Amino acid sequence: MRSSVSFHRISYRTKARSQPGQPEYLTLNCKLILDLLRALLDETSLDDESSTATGKKRLHSPSQGASRKRSNFDSEQSGAYCPNESIPAFHHEFNLEYSKECPEVRFCARLISDNEAEEGGLTSVEESLVIFLRNSCTSQTEPITLDCGDVLISSHGEHGGIVNAKPSHLEEQWANLCNIFVIPPLYAEGMETGDGHLFSWADTLVQPILHQTAVQVTACLRMVVSPLTSWDEALCTLPFRLVVDVVLSFHAPAIFRPLTNPRNGWGRTEIEKARRGLLNLAFPPPLPETPPPSYHRRIDVPFLYAIVQPANAILDESVDRLLQPQALLPTLLPFQKRTIGWMLSREGKAFGSSGELVSMVTDPTELPVLWQRVTLQRGDEHLTWYHHRLAGTLSPERPGPWTVVGGILAEEPGLGKTLECIALILLNPGIEQSLSHTRWDNEARMTIREIRV
Repeated sequence: MRSSVSFHRISYRTKARSQPGQPEYLTLNCKLILDLLRALLDETSLDDESSTATGKKRLHSPSQGASRKRSNFDSEQSGAYCPNESIPAFHHEFNLEYSKECPEVRFCARLISDNEAEEGGLTSVEESLVIFLRNSCTSQTEPITLDCGDVLISSHGEHGGIVNAKPSHLEEQWANLCNIFVIPPLYAEGMETGDGHLFSWADTLVQPILHQTAVQVTACLRMVVSPLTSWDEALCTLPFRLVVDVVLSFHAPAIFRPLTNPRNGWGRTEIEKARRGLLNLAFPPPLPETPPPSYHRRIDVPFLYAIVQPANAILDESVDRLLQPQALLPTLLPFQKRTIGWMLSREGKAFGSSGELVSMVTDPTELPVLWQRVTLQRGDEHLTWYHHRLAGTLSPERPGPWTVVGGILAEEPGLGKTLECIALILLNPGIEQSLSHTRWDNEARMTIREIRV
């Protein structure tokens, strides 16, 4: 399972909205954070037996143990999948630190002034949260980690996700802890930021109209409280950071099936884009070990020109001579011969040792173009799947052998594309077809011999 980590510094004195006209939400609602801690934490004492050497303490959550059980799979089930079997494919850890002001206001948010915070009661809530943490976490030298259990994350428009408490972890009186804080978006390699992010894609693919559950996003929340000696008494920086562990899982065999939509293609483009985005998150495109300076975490035109290299020169003089058809009067230039050699290879042909044109021998272990082999873990098993990067699909079966599919001759005008195509036809004519045919011309009263193109 692929893992990644990101660090974010966010202003807790901001409000954001997912779309114009929608209600505003605090990027960090200190009152709801305090309510969540009170709901899960025994205020009189933390469970000392669950404390670890690193200062980690667990909050009391009635269904926490049941929600985190791992399934055990028998090794004989290789290749067989139970209905809606969940297989983790990607993990990301968000580390969120909060300060009163931030140089860059994210999520299209607006800053809240001190006067507005005082009048709206935000200042007193922030102080209450800090007092609660001071009374509960008394460590002077070591950070203390509070395990807050599982949370739910829904899309917050193009600006990320919004975190809600999981009702099954709370008593009934705390079951409405929604819009606790905003979490930044997570984009996929090779896709534009306007194409969506992890949480918007997940919301798109779990809509009831799809009648299938192919993906699942789960998350758990931790609060890391700083040692008392490092606290900022002016509250320019809050004395904790929130850590959100997000896991993207694929449901097999639903993830292998073609997308179906009962509403006559409603939103099909968005659905396909969401699926491709999640697959790119789990299985990012392979990149050179040392990407060129033009690579800015996406595949664009400057990056393409940076990695495109000239065709390999033909070093064998005998092959160079064979690429000049005897029936072709113009003499081909070296770059034109290279092009013709490439076109022959795209037709599955190459010159043998005696100079005859023979079929190329392909490596049976080589995957077809645009296919990528990926590996996931299921219990003690290693699963091998195959990802088609262009179509945005997954398959548990290895794709068929590589077959010649032709290509595109896209040289600039004036470099001899027509001449190269004629040379290719002369070197590799159609199967059981003559290069020429005859016809009777009534005006000339004679048989005309023509080249078949």
